[in-house]
Amino acid sequence: MLLRQRRLIADGEPVKLGTRSLDLRLVLLEADGSLVTKEELLSRVWPGIHVSEENLKVQIFALRKALGEDCDFIRTEIGRGYRLTAAVKPVVYLATTEQTARWRRSRQKMVRRCLNARRSMAGTSRLCKALAFAAGIAVSTFSYNAYALAGGSGTVQGLYDALLSTMKNGRTLGESGRFGQLAPVIRSSFDVASMARLSVGPSWTALSDAQRQEVTDSYGRYISAIYADRFDSYHAQKLEVIGEQSAPFGLLVMSRIVKSNGEPVEVDYVMRRNGESWLISDIYIDSTISEVATRRSEFAAILKTQGVDGLIAVLNRKADILTGTTASSF
Repeated sequence: MLLRQRRLIADGEPVKLGTRSLDLRLVLLEADGSLVTKEELLSRVWPGIHVSEENLKVQIFALRKALGEDCDFIRTEIGRGYRLTAAVKPVVYLATTEQTARWRRSRQKMVRRCLNARRSMAGTSRLCKALAFAAGIAVSTFSYNAYALAGGSGTVQGLYDALLSTMKNGRTLGESGRFGQLAPVIRSSFDVASMARLSVGPSWTALSDAQRQEVTDSYGRYISAIYADRFDSYHAQKLEVIGEQSAPFGLLVMSRIVKSNGEPVEVDYVMRRNGESWLISDIYIDSTISEVATRRSEFAAILKTQGVDGLIAVLNRKADILTGTTASSF
């Protein structure tokens, strides 16, 4: 484990780990075999953020898989937490291996190819941005439609442009202003109905058409509110589309969000074709955390205790709190 570089190496090859899985690894290493409670892991890895225990389980599973499931390096203390069973010894890593150097060169080539492909649209993009600036609007419909013609990457790029514009005007817009700015873009970029259906799970089949529409509307408001809350200000962050590849479900668009402190977060978008355009049907953070799976876990407890009407009320209430707006048709 290269602590300063935040990298894990096995047999000279880098092991792919998401940011959260890597943070878990560091906390367990620090404990050096001592029990780390679930509460401590949640507070250390997701500071200031309320997440379900299911997220922790997903990250532990990803970490076990990366380390080698047959090695049993992480032991579960049922109802208590986790501990690292492997021996920990500090060593000095003297040089970067040739395998690691080849991996880095390959990654850089892929990024350069994708960026070069995007430059062919540079003139159109600059014109659209100039028109948007001159008109004094945060998101140009013309710019967004131009990107939408470029496939799944265009949809994500349009979303990122809207997010950056909202972030740069975050203080002026305020909570409700950011929400009003982003809600139409979320509606145009996401397959909200499909995400709502998958997040609700088996209970969806028992809902009436009116209830399904209400769940979809409240789900869309909730997603828009989350984006308006999280992307509230600009501090030189970067939102970059890296490329896309075909997948059994449609397309996978790969991107990266670089935080203001330089820390990169991998964000992959699962895309589904809808007529002539591509819509986002799920999001994976650091290749492990599924947006739909997270919401499904979150909604399950609400549906069990409060039913679908309770879920609709909870989603709208959370959106109201985040944005200072009142529930209305999405």
